Amino acid sequence: MDTSTNKTTGAAPIGIVGTGVMGASLARNLARNVDGEVAMYDLDQTKIDALLAAHGDEGLIGFSDLPDFVAALRTSPRVILLMVPAGGPVDAAIGSLTPLLGEGDIIIDGGNSHYPDTERRYASCAENGIRFIGMGVSGGEQGALLGPALMPGGDPSVWADIAPLLEPIAAKADDGAPCVTLCGSGASGHFTKMVHNGIEYADLQLIAEAYAVLRAGGRTGEQVGAIFGEWNDGEGRSYLLESAATVLAQTDPQTGGELIEKVLDQAKGKGTGAWTVIAAAEQGVSVSVIAEALFARSTSSAKDERAAWLGAADPVASAVDLDSGDVEQAYLAARLIAYQQGLSLLRVASDHFGWDIPLAEVVRIWRAGCIIRAGFLDDVAAVYAEHPDTASFLAVEPFRSALLDRYRPLGEVAAAAMRGGVPVPAHAAAFNHQTMLTSGSLPTALVQLLRDFFGSHTYERTDADGHFHIAWEDDRREIRS
Repeated sequence: MDTSTNKTTGAAPIGIVGTGVMGASLARNLARNVDGEVAMYDLDQTKIDALLAAHGDEGLIGFSDLPDFVAALRTSPRVILLMVPAGGPVDAAIGSLTPLLGEGDIIIDGGNSHYPDTERRYASCAENGIRFIGMGVSGGEQGALLGPALMPGGDPSVWADIAPLLEPIAAKADDGAPCVTLCGSGASGHFTKMVHNGIEYADLQLIAEAYAVLRAGGRTGEQVGAIFGEWNDGEGRSYLLESAATVLAQTDPQTGGELIEKVLDQAKGKGTGAWTVIAAAEQGVSVSVIAEALFARSTSSAKDERAAWLGAADPVASAVDLDSGDVEQAYLAARLIAYQQGLSLLRVASDHFGWDIPLAEVVRIWRAGCIIRAGFLDDVAAVYAEHPDTASFLAVEPFRSALLDRYRPLGEVAAAAMRGGVPVPAHAAAFNHQTMLTSGSLPTALVQLLRDFFGSHTYERTDADGHFHIAWEDDRREIRS
């Protein structure tokens, strides 16, 4: 039975394609906050029936017939949110909807689509008069239901039409501002969400490394969790630190001991971390902390290779018993550097693609609802609002002094951990990144000369403009190219 038969058509302010956990949660959130019933579509009528049986009284209507679903939407314009798996299902949904939609109608892809796919869909929809939005959604199931951070990007003309739908359902920061904004044109929304996830990779790894260093000093998992709880009560406040304190306090339902002791030490990802690193490489931006976090997961999952080295730990490794305050300062410094790397990628990509990503607004919408929300983001947003063209928020006060104050403990903690046989690749990457930025002279001068020696790639001089080459196989004269 099509459950839409007794419903009025042309009244729903928005329709959602996909009845999975995220689609259903967003639909229920919308139904609480917008004027009118929210239309749901799924190919499988049994899924529609199950959704309406559980939540039909919350303001949802359901369809398994696509023309009926579209007919149930208000016009001028129709707004449809796709909550289907990334890839082929998104293209299939757009292909089926396009003949049913008119000039100016809006399709929003709320999945974790790769930004080149979003660019392609943005262009193809525009050819058919459809305004396309790629929107990152952060916060998981609970966030989708109670208030996510939303990162839409696409046709700038669409914001006036979708803001009244998205602002009421978005998470609210401490100042009451909704955590949603138009992140720019083109694929900026999905690119922003991709970078958000890359920063998430980095912060998770940094927390795990801080945990490893504190455990190496003889603390239990529960004790480390309590330390993280103390950090979270201070300037380091963040959702991920709070989460780490919570999970480390969890007992194992089977043994009654610490659950962390029974969890396999391997981690994987769903692709956005790798996409971030690849995009950064293409744009020539260093995201070394994010990259080390990504590859730490790869190393952790290299079961056969790890097995081949089992028992071969460095016999001269020393004990690592560091003050928790120093570890905290090292973590906070590395976290700042990771965020800056992600924001540098956003800035460079925005310039490259012409997306006009407003960094102050992006940071503002990360203050609540999303996984990387943290207390210091208020100040980061303020820096970008006052200095929109800055290459680094870390070079501006109050962050400049804060990072310089934490630079020493970051280096000392990373060095002590490595001497003690505790791997801290993300902390080390953060220290090396900042050291390279602050060094007056880098050994990459030698890299330039070597590339010229074996490949005639030329080099640049400190005392003259232009590119030069040495006739290495001849009289070694300098040639200006």
